[in-house]
Amino acid sequence: MRSTYKSLACVLMIASAVAVLATGLLSCAGRTTGSQAGATSTQDDATYSNVRAEDYVGPQACGKCHSNNYKKWRRHPHSRMNMFANGSSVLGDFSGVSIEYAGRRAVFRKADGQYFVDYYRTAEAYQTAEEDDKERTFRVIRTVGSRYEQDYVAVQIEGPEPAGHPLYVEETRLRFAWSIVAGRWLPQSYLEPTEYPGSEYLEDGSLRYDPFEPDELPFNERCARCHNTYPYDLRFYKILTEFGRLSGFPPFPGVSPKTVRDLAQETDDEALLTSVRLPMDRFVTAGISCESCHFGGREHAEDARSTMPRFVPTHPLLAKWTPPHEGARERKEVVNALCLQCHHSGEAAQDNWPDGSAGVNSMESIEMESGACASVIKCTDCHNPHEAGQWAGAPDSKEHLQACVDCHAEKASADAAEAHSLHDMDTASCLDCHMPRIVQGFETYNRSHRISMPTERRVLATGMPNACNLCHLNESLAWTRDELEAGWGKKVSLPGALRSLYGDEFGRSVGRVWLEHPQASVRTVAVGAYARSSLGERALPSIVQGLGDANAYVRGRHLMGVEAIIGRSLTRGDYDLTGAPEVRAAQVRGLLERFTRR
Repeated sequence: MRSTYKSLACVLMIASAVAVLATGLLSCAGRTTGSQAGATSTQDDATYSNVRAEDYVGPQACGKCHSNNYKKWRRHPHSRMNMFANGSSVLGDFSGVSIEYAGRRAVFRKADGQYFVDYYRTAEAYQTAEEDDKERTFRVIRTVGSRYEQDYVAVQIEGPEPAGHPLYVEETRLRFAWSIVAGRWLPQSYLEPTEYPGSEYLEDGSLRYDPFEPDELPFNERCARCHNTYPYDLRFYKILTEFGRLSGFPPFPGVSPKTVRDLAQETDDEALLTSVRLPMDRFVTAGISCESCHFGGREHAEDARSTMPRFVPTHPLLAKWTPPHEGARERKEVVNALCLQCHHSGEAAQDNWPDGSAGVNSMESIEMESGACASVIKCTDCHNPHEAGQWAGAPDSKEHLQACVDCHAEKASADAAEAHSLHDMDTASCLDCHMPRIVQGFETYNRSHRISMPTERRVLATGMPNACNLCHLNESLAWTRDELEAGWGKKVSLPGALRSLYGDEFGRSVGRVWLEHPQASVRTVAVGAYARSSLGERALPSIVQGLGDANAYVRGRHLMGVEAIIGRSLTRGDYDLTGAPEVRAAQVRGLLERFTRR
């Protein structure tokens, strides 16, 4: 058990992104104590504002006094959530390399310090320099991401559309991305499970998701809201998410439409009340910086001694809505609400789990608020908001032990922990049982941030991946049921509806059931579990069969599983992930023959 405590510590670590957003909560007072940071500002409440564009000063101003935190922020993934394309931000290979896909070609090149992507109608056109067969050229403006995958935001400079078309003016995300993990260009459909469900090809042989067709949804209608820092009033105008959830401070009384309207009218922003686009000219920074969490710091920057920052959005027109700012940085509802501003993405995704756990990254805040510790825990209990967390899939970290024992002091000793878990501390952790790896990330499977119990009905009764069998892949669901009763006195009933998959007596090996499961996300999570397990080699033939899956993302996860188990990368001669279906089918047959003989 990389320690039950190491584990529960790391628990919220994977939400590094989630808590990191709470940057301000542990820090705007760089040199102050917690009590000082909660001090009441001397500024009159009737005039204090930290939500307007003029209230923001930018990270460089903050760094003049808080140099240590500023340096850490510069190294943090939040600062690289969105950057202008240049030599220090672009990670993809723009040396003239290309990707052939479905008989066409995309070329990635650099010229005069700028980055371009050319699309050709045929794979051969680029090789023969037939410029007439070039269909489009995009100039890259921005990068998105810096750890596992890097996306690119661009404007079209050549294409078949007439002059004046929005593609020549508006920034849009390209449908090819650079996989930092794999070190290669891939269509977006190979990297994003939720956004591209179903088979790669339609019945007539055409692509279901054609990466050569531009995405006409502007960047400032989509990614920009969570990948940049901008004045809080712009967030306030769209205080409800697309799913009807308050995106700012849900624990506090709802705001009236009149308050929102009055705030917009004061600065002639009424048009923004109905617009889904962010005005990018009001961005404080490209990427996430200090004031995404601290709110506008002008008052504090101008008079740091007498005016402490406030960790809640404040403005005279919001006086009846804003929660008290005294001691706000210590209150879990404030800390968690700051993170929730962005970490609610995907709450309606079709591959989320029945218990409320996320299927993919970026929903950590919603997961946490539906879990067992929601009433007491805050993101910053486990995450230092100014420091980059470990990479996804990293071993449990001892720095997070305190998050467990602060509440569960009775389990602080090794003996008490093992008596509770009935597992050796070197083989299982608190997180393995209460925060299993069922969230699909870019590189590996992340821990759910819904802190749960292995006995929960919504887990076992639905047949979704459960914490026990993610380690005990060769055991049955009946075994799990019996062990939970024998070891912890928890009686769990299994519904008859699961018999068709798990056997009449629920006696089939759960890992094998998951590898054959009709739901793609169950199969991919199982592949990840086998890749971490000593049972992986025995499951290789079944995992190799997944390399023939109709969905591109699912194939990619199986490829990662195969490579993790055999300890090396497959060459494209062994298996071409983006190759034609008939080529891949032949390669899968060859791999099956090879690995069946092992």
